Amino acid sequence: MKNRLVFIGSYTQPIVLGTGELIPGSGDGVTVYRMDDAGHLTRLFAAGKPNPTYLALSSDKRFLYTVNELKEYHEEASAAVSSYLINEKTGELTFLNRRMTGGADACCVSLTANDSHLLVANFTGGSFSILPILADGSLGTASCFVQHYGHGLDPHRQASPHVHQITPDPEGKHVLVADLGKDEVSVYGIDWDCGCVFPNTTLTIKTEPGDGPRQFVFDRSGKFLYLLTELSNTVRAYAYDSESGEAKFLQSLSTLPNECVADTIGACIKLSPNGEFLYASNRGHDSIASYRVHKDGVLTPLGIQKAGGKTPRDFNITPDGKFLLSGFQDSNELILFAIDPYNGQLKEVERTPCNSPTAVLFADYE
Repeated sequence: MKNRLVFIGSYTQPIVLGTGELIPGSGDGVTVYRMDDAGHLTRLFAAGKPNPTYLALSSDKRFLYTVNELKEYHEEASAAVSSYLINEKTGELTFLNRRMTGGADACCVSLTANDSHLLVANFTGGSFSILPILADGSLGTASCFVQHYGHGLDPHRQASPHVHQITPDPEGKHVLVADLGKDEVSVYGIDWDCGCVFPNTTLTIKTEPGDGPRQFVFDRSGKFLYLLTELSNTVRAYAYDSESGEAKFLQSLSTLPNECVADTIGACIKLSPNGEFLYASNRGHDSIASYRVHKDGVLTPLGIQKAGGKTPRDFNITPDGKFLLSGFQDSNELILFAIDPYNGQLKEVERTPCNSPTAVLFADYE
């Protein structure tokens, strides 16, 4: 049996989101569980306050990195990022250090393939930063900070830039930055020796006005990119060239049923480990849409099902592809679904109480 740890991020204190919604924040920080072969969760440990709302794991699974989603840190308009050493046997997290991000409300972190740098998106700040990772897994001071400018169609949600994700492409030759406020994904060149990006405006991936790009994933080959829009609740598919950083639009599909009239926004997008199925969640309609992924990168809708809880903020899929675990921010629970290997459909298995969950991350150890 695998030693599978599950890391859950959460809001631990009140915060006003970009939507204007006040989140009370009753979480315990990063809560660590052990999952058995049947998917049952046993709570082990909690740490990481305040507001560790998004998580990233080093490739050797020894270190965990979190944002601290704050509007101010050390009396400056900045959030923070934190590093932890993982005890795989007990689930205990040992705090290493914390650094400022340079912009308010950090909402996403990602790592380079060789764990040389941590990349951080600042939502309200409309900026991103890159920090070197030191030999002991702790974080150095930022080697790069970039402020975005501009706005989108929606005067309420897109009056200014809102960077929601920054992730290197699979080859590590470019860094892609989804900006909800500007309706675009910026594609930057990168010099990893100095940890600095350089812009190329001709590579910008434009969406439809008012889409609000939120999250994206690459397929295993790195040839296809799938982008979830928050405001229009769509999944947009692109063919991606890692050499040039160019993306060719393939299709756009709704994540909602035609008859949906709920006030809803997109939340999370993930691919199954075998690359056969794509999932996207909606907050408001509180559903998860599923798609079959074809070899040419095109998607076929498989269905949209109610998720059973309120506000499926984030979810993830176990490394063996058997289960999908979703965190429900406003009904304070985790819901585990079994994935049908033939049609990708989800079947609820178990519910676990968990306050204000915002991120789900798996780590399998021998």
